[in-house]
This record gives sequence, structure tokens and C-alpha cells, in this order.
Amino acid sequence: MRGRRTAAACALPVPAVVLLAAAVPAAGPGCAGVAAPGGGESRPEIRLTRAPDPGPGGARGTGGGAVDVRGLPAADLAAVRAARFTRSEWEALLRVTVAGGGTAADAPDLPAVLGDYAVTDDAVRFSPRYPFDPGRRYRVVFSPQRLPARPPADGGGAAAPWRERPLEAVVGEPAARRAPSTRVVRVYPTADVVPENQLRFYVHFSAPMGLEGGSDHVRLIDAEGQVVDDAFLPLDLALWNAGRTRCTLLFDPGRVKRGILPNVRRGRPLAEGRRFTLAVDSAWRDADGLPLAEPFRRSFTAGPPEERALDLADWRLRPPAAGGRDPLVVVFDRPLDHALLRRALLVASPAGARVPGDVDVRAAETEWAFTPHAPWERGEHRLTALPALEDTAGNRVGRPFEVGASPAAAGPDPAAPMQRPFRPAAPAPAPAAGAARP
Repeated sequence: MRGRRTAAACALPVPAVVLLAAAVPAAGPGCAGVAAPGGGESRPEIRLTRAPDPGPGGARGTGGGAVDVRGLPAADLAAVRAARFTRSEWEALLRVTVAGGGTAADAPDLPAVLGDYAVTDDAVRFSPRYPFDPGRRYRVVFSPQRLPARPPADGGGAAAPWRERPLEAVVGEPAARRAPSTRVVRVYPTADVVPENQLRFYVHFSAPMGLEGGSDHVRLIDAEGQVVDDAFLPLDLALWNAGRTRCTLLFDPGRVKRGILPNVRRGRPLAEGRRFTLAVDSAWRDADGLPLAEPFRRSFTAGPPEERALDLADWRLRPPAAGGRDPLVVVFDRPLDHALLRRALLVASPAGARVPGDVDVRAAETEWAFTPHAPWERGEHRLTALPALEDTAGNRVGRPFEVGASPAAAGPDPAAPMQRPFRPAAPAPAPAAGAARP
């Protein structure tokens, strides 16, 4: 695309589609090196265009929108092409940032969008390394003062007015018009009754969500339909899993833990014997910037507080048979934390190696089923509970959430993993040859 333009080329339509641009007024689209009425230079303009495919051997592109500064004189284009700018010099000439308020004067303080610069036949072009996000606005600042020095347009008179100050525009591709489809699929814990000192909820979504947390979109509502004020802990950063399909909502621990000033003054958000509803509004946006397909509501009852430390002796184990792949089933004395159950319970073989397998949490988080990838060996295995394991009220093995509330707090070191041995049952003997089958 390099080379000198001809007058005939200026008459051709621009091979690009303008997607969206809100730029300062310009004298007209102009054409490189064309004089405006009255003898002065026409004012350049900023456009967001759909860059044409470079073709075999062409320059690398993103296949998406590009920012063009069009209407520059041919001499300026040639000077920029020959200048061999560094990246910082390119960014000083043509800078693209995410629009977040402010003016052109603020642009140098904002991180520039990563991308590549080039000079085409009729424009200075910026191609983003990653396609522009549909629906997001970008601020573009072109600084003519950074152009390589050249004589004024009339060979000795004053420079054209557009060269004296930055040219600014806000551009963006329109958001895709799609129907909202992301939903809340489940909230943990799933039991109808939760302890009044419950510490957290896990909200699971059907698709990845945006970075925004749920503080503006989740409400705890009492039986009278009133919102429970300040029920959840406000956080600067939302607690998402890696795929942003699960958000953790924390009750304010200062209100949950007895004896702390917020608890003394305001009490716990949940009260034993009362009915509550967790309400999620549909304005919470997913990773595509779309709202949820529908609001979500989940009702439950607050039960008595749970203040006992976990004790593996209170769990019932149903060992499988050796030689098969039936699951080991562990039945707890209360619901445990759903997310922690998937990573804080382990099984060790008779040799002490970790047994790989799949976990299924069921029965309102009161059962844990572990299916090994290979058949069970004979001999003593060990079920190990890591120190991070908690019930839904924050009680751990050997350590209650309320310090001094349980005698088990004075037991084994709560910072060490706890273990419980079990032996897979002997397999049933094979029927004798010739024996009658039932």
C-alpha cells in the first residue's frame, strides 16, 4: 500500500467501512495533499474503519477495526513513513486509549492500547493487537505537532490551523445485538435451612461473567420484604473463580462473629427461625456486557448457629470393595463448604500416594463420594482433611470459628491435616465352578 498517490486515486472511494466515530468537526474527509477552498490545507479526520485484508505477503493485521488518520498531505505521509519512529514516538503522534472520561490532555497518563502502526497510501493507521471490544469506546488523540518538521503549506507563510493543536475523537464498534442468555444456575449451600452464622454463598452462572461483583445486584430480603442492610461484605475486587462462573458472596464477618463491635451493635444478618430470600437482579452483566436473562431468587430459613469444630470421628465412612471402582462415600454430621469439599479432602493409598479420582458432592453438601480412576487396592487407605476444610459457618477441623466455643479447639493441632483410616472391603468370592447360579 506504499507509494505516491495520484489525482485519480484521490477520486476513488475509500476502501473501508466507517463503523462508528464521534470526532471533532472537520472541514471534510479531504484527500492527502489536496488543497481546501481558499488555498489552505484541508483538516485531517480520524476514522474507525474495517481494514481490508492485506493479501499474500501483506502486513500483519487483526482482521478487525483500525484507526485511520486521513486527509494528511502527501508530504506528511512520506515524512512519517521515512521517520522510522520508535513505539514511544508513534504513541506520541497517534495515541489510542480506552475512553474513561477526561480530555486529550489526560491521554498521556492512560495506558495505550497495544497495536501496530503503519503508513498507507492515504492514512496513518493504528491496528490494535486484539480486536476492539464491541460496545467499548476508545479515545484517539492525533498530535500534528509530532509530525516530522516540514515547511508551511504556502512555502513561507503561517502553518495551517489544524497543526497547532491535537485532533481528538472517540470511536468504537457498536455492541453486538444479542438476546441475554446467561443465568444463575445454582446457589450454594443448597440446604433449605442454613445456620444463622452462615459465612458465605456461592452464586454459579451458566456462562462467564464480567469483572463486576455482586454488591450492586444482590440483596438479602427478610420475610417482610425488607432489604437487610449491609448484609454482605463490600469488597474492592469481586471473588471470582478462574472462569468467572462462580462468585463468592461473604457475609460481613464482623456482624457474624459474636463479641465484635458490628455484631454487638447490629446483630447477625440472619436470625434463627426467620425466612429470608437471596435476590439477584438481572442488571448484573456477563462477559459480553449483556444483562442476565432473568432475575433469580432463592428462599431459605435460618437455623440455630453452628459453633462446633469439625471432628472426623463424627463422620460415617462407607468403604467400597477392593478390586472395583465403586465410590468411597463419606457422610458428614452437617453440611460442609461446597467449594472446599472439592479440593480439601484427599485419599491416600496404602503406600501413601495420593489416589486420583473424581469427586461428587451431594445430599445438600452432607455427602462426599470419591470414585477412583483405577480399582481400589487392598490394605489400609487414609482419608485426609486439609486444614482449609470448613463447614458453612467457618468451623474447621479442631478449630471453631468462635474461639473457645468448642472443647475440640484444645485438641489436635488445627494447622495440621487430619486423617482417618479405612480399608476397602474384601471382594466377594467368585462362585465355584459348576455351582448353581441363583
